[in-house]
Amino acid sequence: MWSTFFMAMAVACVFLYAPGFFVMRALRVRAVAALCLAPCASVVLYAAATTIGPVIGIEASWATVALPCIALPAAIALWRLRASSDRRLLGIAPAGYAFRGKISEAWLLFALYVACGLVVVGIVFIKNLDGPDSFLQAWDNSHHLSSVRAFVDSGNFSMLTTTSYATPLDRSFTPWPGEASFYPSAWHVLCALTVSATGASVPLAVNAVNALIIGIVLPTSMLVLMARLFPGQRGVVRCGALVSLAFAVFPWGFLTFGPLYPNMLSYALMPAVGVLFMAIFDKDATRRRRMACTGLFCMGIAALACAQPNAVFSLAVFLTPFCITTAARLSATLSCARRYPHAARWGAGLIAAAVVASIWWALFSAPFLQDVIWYDWPSKETHAQAIANIALMSFSYAPAQLLLAAFVGIGLACALADARFRWFGWSFLFAAFICYIDLSHDGFVKHLLAGFWYTDQLRTASMAALFAIPLAALGLRNAASAAAHLLNSFVRASGGVPVAQGVAAAAAALAAMVVVFFPSYDIPGHHHVETGFGAIRERVEDQNSVVRMNYLDAAEKDFVRQVKEIVPDDEVIINSPDDGSVFLYGYDGLRTYYRYLTGYSRTSTESPDSAFIRKGLYRLAADARVKEAVRAIGAEYVLVLDQGKDDGVGSDDERWRFILKDETDDEIWSGIRAIDDETPGFEIVLSQDDMRLYRMVL
Repeated sequence: MWSTFFMAMAVACVFLYAPGFFVMRALRVRAVAALCLAPCASVVLYAAATTIGPVIGIEASWATVALPCIALPAAIALWRLRASSDRRLLGIAPAGYAFRGKISEAWLLFALYVACGLVVVGIVFIKNLDGPDSFLQAWDNSHHLSSVRAFVDSGNFSMLTTTSYATPLDRSFTPWPGEASFYPSAWHVLCALTVSATGASVPLAVNAVNALIIGIVLPTSMLVLMARLFPGQRGVVRCGALVSLAFAVFPWGFLTFGPLYPNMLSYALMPAVGVLFMAIFDKDATRRRRMACTGLFCMGIAALACAQPNAVFSLAVFLTPFCITTAARLSATLSCARRYPHAARWGAGLIAAAVVASIWWALFSAPFLQDVIWYDWPSKETHAQAIANIALMSFSYAPAQLLLAAFVGIGLACALADARFRWFGWSFLFAAFICYIDLSHDGFVKHLLAGFWYTDQLRTASMAALFAIPLAALGLRNAASAAAHLLNSFVRASGGVPVAQGVAAAAAALAAMVVVFFPSYDIPGHHHVETGFGAIRERVEDQNSVVRMNYLDAAEKDFVRQVKEIVPDDEVIINSPDDGSVFLYGYDGLRTYYRYLTGYSRTSTESPDSAFIRKGLYRLAADARVKEAVRAIGAEYVLVLDQGKDDGVGSDDERWRFILKDETDDEIWSGIRAIDDETPGFEIVLSQDDMRLYRMVL
C-alpha cells in the first residue's frame, strides 16, 4: 500500500502543479517562479471547472476535470511562447531579483526547498503513520472524509453544493433535505481527483495530499516570498529552506488538531499570493506588468477563498505594514512632498492605515460574516503566560522551542533595525498581538481582532508562526555567520587552518536545525525533555495508531467489512454516529444514514422522519409513526458498534463516543442506543462482542 501512497502523492502533485504552471508560463512567468505560483492558478481552474461541470451535465472525474485543466493552458502556453517574438518574461521578484536571471541558481534553490520539505515531512509525518490509510479520528475529519467520498461517488465536485449526501440515492433518504451549500473545498477537490485517478482509498489520498502540501507546496510558496523579501541575500534565502517547517504550531498544528486540512492548504498558498501583490508596486514595473500582477493577485485571492477564506484576512494582516510603507514611499511623487517630505510620508501612511481599518470594520460588520466572527473559543491563558508562550514559540500548543525563539528574536531585531525589512517585522508583531488577545482575552475586542478566524487560537497562532518564518531565516543566517566567525577566530588563535566562512556557517545552521527538530529524550536519572517536534511526532503516531482505543477501532473496522459483505451497496443503514460510525461513509463507503455529529435540534432543517428515528427507533414494533419513518427512507438495517457502553457517557473517562458534555442530558441518539438483542422488531444478522448488525422487521 505504500507504493499506492507515493503514487497518489505524485499524481496529486501533477494535478496541483501542471495546470497552474502552464497558466504562468503563458503569462511569461519564469519557470521556477511559475512552478512556485502554480498551485494558486490550479485551484482556481479546478474551482471553475467543477462549478461549470454540473451545470452542463459533465460528471466530474480526473479525466473530465484535471486533463482539460492541464491540456488547455499547456496548448495556450506553447502557442504564446512560440508565436510571439517578444521573449521577455514577466519579471516577478524571484526571477528578477533574487535569482538574477541565473536559471541554474533558481533551480538549485527550488531543489533545496523541496528536498528539505520532503525530508521533514517524511520524518515527522509519513514515518509516524500507522499505515498509509490511517487517519485522525477527530471532529472535523468526519466532514473531510465524507465530503471527499461524496465528491467521488456523485461525480459532482462543485463547492457550491457540498454535502455528504450528494448522490441521487443519498438525497432520497437524507436527514437534511436541501442542505447542500457553499463550502471552500479546494482541498477536497484535490483529494477527490487523486482518488479518482489512482483508485486509492479516501484516507490514503488524504494523507498523500497533506504530505504534498507540507512537503512541497508550503516550502515552494515560501521560496518566492523569501526571494522577494531578501533580494540578493542568498544566505538568508537558503536558510529559509531550513526553517519553513520548523515551527511546531504551523503547519503541524493544522495536521493534528481539528484537523484543519483546508486551512493548511490556504496558509500554504498565502506567501505566494503575497508576492503577487507586492510585485504590483515594483518601482521599475511597466504598466503591462502591473496589470498582469494585479490579475494574478486577484486569482490568488480567489484561490485562498476556495481553500479557506480566513487566509485572506491573514494575508491582509501581513500586507498592511507593506501598504503603509508603500503609500509613504509613493508620497514622494506628490507636489507637496518637496516642501514637506516628512509630513507627506506620515500623512500617506496614516491614510493607508485608515483605509485598511475602514475595510476591516466594514467586514467586521458584514451580516454574512457574523456567525464566524462571533463564534467563541474562550481564553485559555493569563496575560503573562500568553506573552511567554508567544515569545517562546509555543503559542500554547506545543512545548517551547527555545532555539527557534532565539532565531526569531534575532531576526526581528535585525528587521526592525533595517528599513528594507522593517515592515514584515511589524507584520509579525501585529499577528502576535492578535494571537495574544485571542489567547488571553474575552469580549468585543477579541472578536474584533480575531473573529475572522473563529477566535480559534490555533489559527491565529499559525498566522503568527507563518509570519515568523522569514524572521527565523534572517536570525539563523546572522547567528550561523557569527558562530562561524567565532569558530574560525578560535581556530586561528590555536594555530589551525580556518574553514571557509560559508562552509562553517552552513554547518552551524544545519547543527542548529538538528537541535530544533530533535525528538524528545530522557536525561537518565533526572527528567524527561519534551521538544516541540518530539511532541508533534508523538501526536501524529498516537492519533494514527490502529491499536489504541479509538472511536472506530481495528475490531470495529473488521466488523464493518463483514457488514459490507452482507448489506447491498445501495442499502441505507441506520446508525448512531457518535459511536465511531460517523467515519464509515468517508472511510469505507458504508451507506450510513447519519453522517454528521451535530445540528440535530428542533430549530434545524432536520427532516421529521430523522427526528422520529433517532429518538424512538427502539419503539419500532409498537409505534406506527416510527415504522412509517423507517419505510420512508427505505432502511432495513441498523448498525450498533458500542452496545451497552452508556456508563460514564459525558465524563472525562468516557472514550467510546463523540459527545458534547452539555448535550448529555438531551440523549439525541437515545432511540438507537436503547436497542438490544431483546428489543421487539429487531433480529440479529451479525454479532461480535459489543457490535451488532440488526435487520428491522417491518
